[in-house]
Amino acid sequence: MQMSQPKFNLTRLLALLLLLAGTAIVLVPMLWTLSTSLKTPAEVFGGGFFPKKWLWSNYSDAINAIPFFRFLGNTLIILVPVMIGTVASAAVCAYGFARFNFKGKRTLFLILLATMMLPSQVTMIPTFLMFKEAGFSNSFLPLILPAFFGGGAFNIFLIRQFMRGIPRELDESAFVDGAKRWQIFTRIMLPLSKPPLIAVSIFTFMGVWNDFQGPLIYLNSNDKYTLALGLSMFKGMYNIEWNMLMAATILIMLPALIVFFVAQKYFIEGISISSAVKG
Repeated sequence: MQMSQPKFNLTRLLALLLLLAGTAIVLVPMLWTLSTSLKTPAEVFGGGFFPKKWLWSNYSDAINAIPFFRFLGNTLIILVPVMIGTVASAAVCAYGFARFNFKGKRTLFLILLATMMLPSQVTMIPTFLMFKEAGFSNSFLPLILPAFFGGGAFNIFLIRQFMRGIPRELDESAFVDGAKRWQIFTRIMLPLSKPPLIAVSIFTFMGVWNDFQGPLIYLNSNDKYTLALGLSMFKGMYNIEWNMLMAATILIMLPALIVFFVAQKYFIEGISISSAVKG
Protein backbone atom coordinates (compact mmCIF):
# COMPACT_ATOMS: atom_id res chain seq x y z
CA MET A 1 0.00 0.00 0.00
CA GLN A 2 1.38 3.38 -0.97
CA MET A 3 1.77 5.80 1.89
CA SER A 4 0.03 9.15 1.42
CA GLN A 5 2.28 12.18 1.50
CA PRO A 6 1.47 14.83 4.14
CA LYS A 7 -0.26 17.82 2.63
CA PHE A 8 1.45 21.17 2.61
CA ASN A 9 -0.29 23.38 5.15
CA LEU A 10 0.20 27.04 4.27
CA THR A 11 -1.68 28.25 7.36
CA ARG A 12 0.62 26.38 9.75
CA LEU A 13 3.67 27.64 7.90
CA LEU A 14 2.50 31.24 8.12
CA ALA A 15 1.71 30.80 11.81
CA LEU A 16 5.19 29.38 12.41
CA LEU A 17 6.86 32.25 10.54
CA LEU A 18 4.77 34.75 12.50
CA LEU A 19 5.79 33.14 15.80
CA LEU A 20 9.46 33.13 14.77
CA ALA A 21 9.24 36.81 13.82
CA GLY A 22 7.62 37.65 17.16
CA THR A 23 10.27 35.67 19.03
CA ALA A 24 13.02 37.53 17.19
CA ILE A 25 11.42 40.90 17.96
CA VAL A 26 11.47 40.03 21.67
CA LEU A 27 14.84 38.26 21.87
CA VAL A 28 17.03 40.55 19.76
CA PRO A 29 16.70 43.56 22.11
CA MET A 30 17.37 41.29 25.09
CA LEU A 31 20.46 39.85 23.40
CA TRP A 32 21.65 43.38 22.60
CA THR A 33 21.16 44.36 26.25
CA LEU A 34 23.13 41.31 27.43
CA SER A 35 25.87 41.88 24.86
CA THR A 36 26.19 45.58 25.69
CA SER A 37 26.45 44.80 29.40
CA LEU A 38 29.68 42.90 28.71
CA LYS A 39 31.37 45.49 26.46
CA THR A 40 33.81 48.29 27.08
CA PRO A 41 32.48 51.86 26.58
CA ALA A 42 34.38 52.10 23.27
CA GLU A 43 32.75 48.92 21.93
CA VAL A 44 29.16 49.92 22.66
CA PHE A 45 28.68 51.70 19.32
CA GLY A 46 32.07 51.22 17.68
CA GLY A 47 32.30 47.43 17.81
CA GLY A 48 30.22 44.51 16.57
CA PHE A 49 27.12 42.96 18.04
CA PHE A 50 29.12 40.75 20.41
CA PRO A 51 31.95 42.00 22.67
CA LYS A 52 35.52 41.08 21.81
CA LYS A 53 36.24 40.47 25.48
CA TRP A 54 33.52 39.72 27.95
CA LEU A 55 33.81 42.13 30.90
CA TRP A 56 31.91 40.43 33.71
CA SER A 57 33.30 43.09 36.01
CA ASN A 58 30.71 45.49 34.56
CA TYR A 59 28.13 43.88 36.83
CA SER A 60 30.06 44.44 40.05
CA ASP A 61 30.98 47.94 38.86
CA ALA A 62 27.29 48.69 38.19
CA ILE A 63 26.35 47.55 41.70
CA ASN A 64 29.04 49.71 43.24
CA ALA A 65 28.30 52.74 41.04
CA ILE A 66 24.93 53.32 42.69
CA PRO A 67 23.48 52.47 46.14
CA PHE A 68 22.14 49.24 44.60
CA PHE A 69 21.22 47.40 47.80
CA ARG A 70 19.59 50.48 49.33
CA PHE A 71 17.45 50.80 46.21
CA LEU A 72 16.70 47.08 46.43
CA GLY A 73 15.55 47.50 50.03
CA ASN A 74 13.33 50.44 49.07
CA THR A 75 11.80 48.39 46.27
CA LEU A 76 11.04 45.53 48.67
CA ILE A 77 9.55 47.95 51.22
CA ILE A 78 7.03 48.91 48.55
CA LEU A 79 6.67 45.51 46.89
CA VAL A 80 5.79 43.31 49.88
CA PRO A 81 2.86 45.33 51.30
CA VAL A 82 1.57 46.12 47.80
CA MET A 83 1.43 42.43 46.92
CA ILE A 84 -0.28 41.56 50.21
CA GLY A 85 -2.74 44.43 49.95
CA THR A 86 -3.55 43.84 46.29
CA VAL A 87 -4.20 40.11 46.59
CA ALA A 88 -6.14 40.39 49.86
CA SER A 89 -8.36 43.34 48.91
CA ALA A 90 -8.98 42.10 45.36
CA ALA A 91 -9.95 38.66 46.68
CA VAL A 92 -12.42 40.15 49.19
CA CYS A 93 -14.02 42.38 46.53
CA ALA A 94 -14.16 39.51 44.04
CA TYR A 95 -15.81 37.24 46.61
CA GLY A 96 -18.48 39.87 47.23
CA PHE A 97 -19.28 40.21 43.53
CA ALA A 98 -19.16 36.44 42.95
CA ARG A 99 -21.27 35.22 45.88
CA PHE A 100 -23.33 38.07 47.36
CA ASN A 101 -26.58 39.42 45.91
CA PHE A 102 -27.33 43.04 46.71
CA LYS A 103 -29.15 45.96 45.11
CA GLY A 104 -27.15 47.67 42.39
CA LYS A 105 -24.59 44.86 42.20
CA ARG A 106 -24.57 44.72 38.40
CA THR A 107 -24.38 48.51 38.04
CA LEU A 108 -21.55 48.74 40.54
CA PHE A 109 -19.63 45.99 38.75
CA LEU A 110 -20.08 47.74 35.39
CA ILE A 111 -18.74 50.97 36.92
CA LEU A 112 -15.77 49.00 38.22
CA LEU A 113 -15.08 47.59 34.76
CA ALA A 114 -15.46 51.06 33.22
CA THR A 115 -12.50 52.27 35.30
CA MET A 116 -10.31 49.91 33.28
CA MET A 117 -10.92 52.17 30.28
CA LEU A 118 -9.77 55.26 32.18
CA PRO A 119 -6.10 56.12 31.43
CA SER A 120 -3.92 56.54 34.51
CA GLN A 121 -2.79 59.94 33.21
CA VAL A 122 -6.31 61.30 33.79
CA THR A 123 -6.17 60.67 37.55
CA MET A 124 -2.44 61.25 38.00
CA ILE A 125 -2.57 64.94 38.97
CA PRO A 126 -5.67 64.72 41.25
CA THR A 127 -4.17 61.70 43.03
CA PHE A 128 -0.85 63.47 43.48
CA LEU A 129 -2.55 66.57 44.91
CA MET A 130 -4.62 64.42 47.26
CA PHE A 131 -1.58 62.67 48.71
CA LYS A 132 0.35 65.95 48.88
CA GLU A 133 -2.43 67.61 50.90
CA ALA A 134 -2.43 64.56 53.19
CA GLY A 135 1.30 65.11 53.84
CA PHE A 136 2.44 61.91 52.13
CA SER A 137 4.75 63.48 49.54
CA ASN A 138 8.29 62.07 49.37
CA SER A 139 7.19 58.90 51.15
CA PHE A 140 6.33 55.32 50.20
CA LEU A 141 2.70 55.62 51.35
CA PRO A 142 1.25 56.92 48.04
CA LEU A 143 2.77 53.88 46.33
CA ILE A 144 1.44 51.43 48.94
CA LEU A 145 -1.98 52.62 50.17
CA PRO A 146 -3.94 52.23 46.86
CA ALA A 147 -3.14 48.51 46.87
CA PHE A 148 -5.38 48.00 49.93
CA PHE A 149 -8.46 49.30 48.07
CA GLY A 150 -8.94 46.58 45.47
CA GLY A 151 -5.60 46.81 43.68
CA GLY A 152 -7.21 47.56 40.32
CA ALA A 153 -10.38 46.57 38.49
CA PHE A 154 -8.69 43.91 36.37
CA ASN A 155 -7.49 41.98 39.42
CA ILE A 156 -10.99 41.95 40.92
CA PHE A 157 -12.49 40.93 37.58
CA LEU A 158 -10.00 38.08 37.12
CA ILE A 159 -10.57 36.56 40.56
CA ARG A 160 -14.32 37.13 40.41
CA GLN A 161 -14.59 35.24 37.14
CA PHE A 162 -12.75 32.29 38.62
CA MET A 163 -14.83 32.26 41.82
CA ARG A 164 -18.05 32.23 39.79
CA GLY A 165 -16.93 28.88 38.37
CA ILE A 166 -16.65 27.29 41.83
CA PRO A 167 -19.83 25.27 42.53
CA ARG A 168 -22.21 26.93 45.00
CA GLU A 169 -22.91 23.49 46.49
CA LEU A 170 -19.64 23.86 48.40
CA ASP A 171 -20.97 27.00 50.08
CA GLU A 172 -24.27 25.33 50.91
CA SER A 173 -22.54 22.29 52.40
CA ALA A 174 -20.37 24.57 54.52
CA PHE A 175 -23.47 26.48 55.72
CA VAL A 176 -25.08 23.20 56.75
CA ASP A 177 -21.96 22.36 58.77
CA GLY A 178 -22.23 25.70 60.56
CA ALA A 179 -19.55 27.66 58.72
CA LYS A 180 -19.76 31.42 58.51
CA ARG A 181 -19.19 33.58 55.43
CA TRP A 182 -15.64 34.45 56.47
CA GLN A 183 -14.80 30.78 57.07
CA ILE A 184 -16.13 29.85 53.65
CA PHE A 185 -14.03 32.58 52.10
CA THR A 186 -10.79 31.68 53.86
CA ARG A 187 -11.10 27.88 53.95
CA ILE A 188 -12.88 27.11 50.68
CA MET A 189 -12.78 29.98 48.20
CA LEU A 190 -9.19 31.11 48.69
CA PRO A 191 -7.58 27.63 48.48
CA LEU A 192 -9.59 26.80 45.37
CA SER A 193 -8.76 30.18 43.79
CA LYS A 194 -5.01 29.67 43.94
CA PRO A 195 -4.41 30.02 40.14
CA PRO A 196 -5.92 33.53 39.76
CA LEU A 197 -4.41 34.65 43.05
CA ILE A 198 -0.97 33.65 41.82
CA ALA A 199 -1.65 35.33 38.48
CA VAL A 200 -2.58 38.57 40.28
CA SER A 201 0.54 38.23 42.43
CA ILE A 202 2.72 37.95 39.32
CA PHE A 203 1.03 40.94 37.68
CA THR A 204 1.53 42.96 40.85
CA PHE A 205 5.16 41.90 41.23
CA MET A 206 5.95 42.86 37.63
CA GLY A 207 4.14 46.17 37.94
CA VAL A 208 5.82 47.26 41.18
CA TRP A 209 9.27 45.89 40.31
CA ASN A 210 9.37 47.71 36.97
CA ASP A 211 7.43 50.82 38.05
CA PHE A 212 9.25 54.00 37.09
CA GLN A 213 6.48 56.56 36.89
CA GLY A 214 5.11 56.15 40.42
CA PRO A 215 8.43 56.57 42.29
CA LEU A 216 9.40 59.38 39.91
CA ILE A 217 6.29 61.35 40.88
CA TYR A 218 6.25 60.78 44.63
CA LEU A 219 9.90 60.26 45.67
CA ASN A 220 12.24 63.23 45.74
CA SER A 221 15.14 62.00 47.89
CA ASN A 222 17.86 59.83 46.35
CA ASP A 223 17.96 57.61 49.44
CA LYS A 224 14.33 56.60 48.77
CA TYR A 225 14.80 55.67 45.12
CA THR A 226 13.72 52.24 43.88
CA LEU A 227 15.76 50.07 41.51
CA ALA A 228 13.85 51.19 38.43
CA LEU A 229 14.37 54.83 39.34
CA GLY A 230 18.00 54.21 40.26
CA LEU A 231 18.80 53.27 36.66
CA SER A 232 18.44 56.94 35.73
CA MET A 233 21.59 57.66 37.75
CA PHE A 234 23.69 56.12 34.98
CA LYS A 235 22.57 58.94 32.72
CA GLY A 236 24.97 61.86 33.04
CA MET A 237 24.65 65.43 31.84
CA TYR A 238 26.70 64.83 28.69
CA ASN A 239 26.87 61.06 28.23
CA ILE A 240 25.31 57.74 29.24
CA GLU A 241 27.33 54.79 30.54
CA TRP A 242 25.55 52.27 28.37
CA ASN A 243 27.54 49.21 29.41
CA MET A 244 26.95 49.89 33.11
CA LEU A 245 23.31 50.78 32.48
CA MET A 246 22.70 47.55 30.60
CA ALA A 247 24.49 45.51 33.30
CA ALA A 248 22.27 47.03 35.99
CA THR A 249 19.23 46.45 33.76
CA ILE A 250 20.07 42.74 33.45
CA LEU A 251 20.46 42.45 37.23
CA ILE A 252 17.11 44.12 37.82
CA MET A 253 15.37 42.11 35.10
CA LEU A 254 16.52 38.68 36.35
CA PRO A 255 14.20 38.39 39.41
CA ALA A 256 11.14 39.21 37.30
CA LEU A 257 12.10 36.58 34.72
CA ILE A 258 12.73 33.97 37.41
CA VAL A 259 9.40 34.65 39.12
CA PHE A 260 7.51 34.38 35.84
CA PHE A 261 9.12 31.12 34.70
CA VAL A 262 8.73 29.48 38.11
CA ALA A 263 5.03 30.41 38.41
CA GLN A 264 4.05 30.38 34.73
CA LYS A 265 1.93 27.22 35.14
CA TYR A 266 -0.38 28.91 37.64
CA PHE A 267 -0.24 32.17 35.70
CA ILE A 268 -1.49 30.59 32.46
CA GLU A 269 -4.02 28.44 34.31
CA GLY A 270 -5.46 31.38 36.20
CA ILE A 271 -5.81 33.50 33.07
CA SER A 272 -7.29 30.75 30.87
CA ILE A 273 -9.82 29.42 33.39
CA SER A 274 -11.00 32.88 34.45
CA SER A 275 -11.41 33.90 30.81
CA ALA A 276 -13.51 30.81 30.09
CA VAL A 277 -16.10 31.56 32.78
CA LYS A 278 -19.06 33.56 31.49
CA GLY A 279 -21.18 36.06 33.32
